Amino acid sequence: MGSSTAAIRWGAWDGDEDLTLTFPEAWDVQLCPPADAPDIGDDGVAAAFTHPIGTPPLRALARGRRRACVVVDDLTRPTQGSRLVPPILSELAAAGIADEDVTVLVGLANHRPMVGAELAKKLGHEVLARCRVRQHVSWEGCVSLGTTSRGTPVEINADFLDADVRVLVGSIIPHAGTGFSGGAKLLMPGLASIASAEAFHRGPSMLGRYGVADTEARLDAEEAAAMAGVDAIVNSIPTSRMGVAGLVVGDVVHAHRTGVAIARRVFATDAPADADVAVLALYPKDGEFLQHLTAFSPYKTAPRPIVRDGGTVVVALAGTEGFGYHGLFGPGRRLAAPGPTRLRGRDVVFFCPNLYPTEVPAGVVLLRTWDDTIGWLTAKHGAASTVSVFPCATMQLAGSGPA
Repeated sequence: MGSSTAAIRWGAWDGDEDLTLTFPEAWDVQLCPPADAPDIGDDGVAAAFTHPIGTPPLRALARGRRRACVVVDDLTRPTQGSRLVPPILSELAAAGIADEDVTVLVGLANHRPMVGAELAKKLGHEVLARCRVRQHVSWEGCVSLGTTSRGTPVEINADFLDADVRVLVGSIIPHAGTGFSGGAKLLMPGLASIASAEAFHRGPSMLGRYGVADTEARLDAEEAAAMAGVDAIVNSIPTSRMGVAGLVVGDVVHAHRTGVAIARRVFATDAPADADVAVLALYPKDGEFLQHLTAFSPYKTAPRPIVRDGGTVVVALAGTEGFGYHGLFGPGRRLAAPGPTRLRGRDVVFFCPNLYPTEVPAGVVLLRTWDDTIGWLTAKHGAASTVSVFPCATMQLAGSGPA
């Protein structure tokens, strides 16, 4: 018999805490955390820069060049830019590139721009004081570089292309389209025009699969990165609490695959099969409803169904940003989903205190309190149920998956 309580992670970038969920005493509740790893600390971060993978050290690579562009993702991702950008600036300074010749560019893809307090969370006040910070705009200011072999037009941010040192800073976590995030994905679609991003999402990204390193979308993005002249990546593998479990620096392909191997170990999760209910916490992407599909990583990667036929999946998110924004996948946009998320033979419901029924598509079951959620589950499953709880599902792999 499991415990009657289980804690999930809650409120990435906004509170960032454990939320204890209480279940009826008769329920058998099993917490299914990832393997996880300790934070590598400042020494571990420094060591990654000293021992790059597939490239010279950044200071050697940048020597003799004049202008740098350092791309960082936004608050829909767990990358700790405040820890990773300052050592990049130190490397560039050692190569003779001053702070005033460095542009930090937020690779928003088609998300909304960040405002001042959000930039401070992502980058830290030190970086904001030292460097020019710009945010990518997908509908203008992009330059065409041609087309990939898979037919994706490569139209990339002009500020990035104007630099002669080009670095991508991101995180490696499971992703439905590219298998894992990070690497070249921060260029395509992160710095692409809206036309490029749409072609990428309609084409190679449709063939993706969680936990597969060499998806068509990944290879397409890496081809675009070669065309754009990406010099290096700095990619973290997050802990379950958005620390740094691992860090890879170096070549956009080779360093990324090394990071994927670390991610497989850190995110590996033992998951029982055929529970009545699975609770999938959207953390660390739990700020907005639009990210909810990323919580299904354990469901999609498990070797056996984690929820029985007739069972229920509960997606749990803080939803501090409400529904969220996306220029392609948002309501009424070109790639918007036609209706609520459905799983064959299973119900999907949402526990989110910060959303209103008027914000979500018709047919979505939205429960704004945990008591209401338990009430809904009890009405369906009765007085005794088996429950598997995944505390940071977006980062969890329930099976080893293909290479």
